[in-house]
Amino acid sequence: MSGAHGTPLLPRRATLSLLKDAFERGIRVFDTAPAYGAGEAETRLGLALRDLPREEVFVCTKAGLASAGLSRRVRDFTPEGLEASLRASLKRLGVEGLDALFLHGAGPDELTDALFSRLDTLKSAGAFALLGAAGRGGELDAALDTGRFQLLMQPVHPFLAPDAEARLLRAHAAGVEVFAIETAGSGSPPVRLPRKPADLYPLARALAQPLRGETRRVGAVEGLQAALARREVGVALTTTTRPEHLAANAALSP
Repeated sequence: MSGAHGTPLLPRRATLSLLKDAFERGIRVFDTAPAYGAGEAETRLGLALRDLPREEVFVCTKAGLASAGLSRRVRDFTPEGLEASLRASLKRLGVEGLDALFLHGAGPDELTDALFSRLDTLKSAGAFALLGAAGRGGELDAALDTGRFQLLMQPVHPFLAPDAEARLLRAHAAGVEVFAIETAGSGSPPVRLPRKPADLYPLARALAQPLRGETRRVGAVEGLQAALARREVGVALTTTTRPEHLAANAALSP
């Protein structure tokens, strides 16, 4: 639950329809974050969860980053900031506890004893079950060093650098389950002319962000297939606003 699902470019009813379709096609893991549309994506997922059996879905969100415009984020990994973010997320999602909470790109200096102490308290209170680290680089190595995380969210695609490959193997050896993101490849996605309002979101993101290195990409379905085939990967995440893309992606689910 990200991208246009956190913006007015896609009506709420369209998001809810896609989420219902996803569940009916066997999708059971739903991930979002307060940084996606300043909580709007969480709110939409929460509306959908009202009509889904809670015990059959795995719900996760993130904390540590908040929206401040289309491309700017505000960081807060203080114990107080994390708790406030988590409580607000639970309210928007309409659940008593999460199946997983991911720290949204926490750096090594932000993984403090005080933060882990607060997270332990929140976990004991039932606010979340599993703790994860989400990122793209060395911050994930620092997270693994702590031994405090059960989940790792990172890009997994056919063009991974050696350090990212080594991280996957290390996580697997430590019993840390990997949530794969950006499975189609690295770099900025191709810019396409929009066919509907929701298509304006990826176009705006592509134009607002600088290129992240060399662009090497495969098709969406091919990337998901490759990620799911890896023994290190437990879950492969993707997002779409198109029912036909959802159907193609869901068909890959084991």
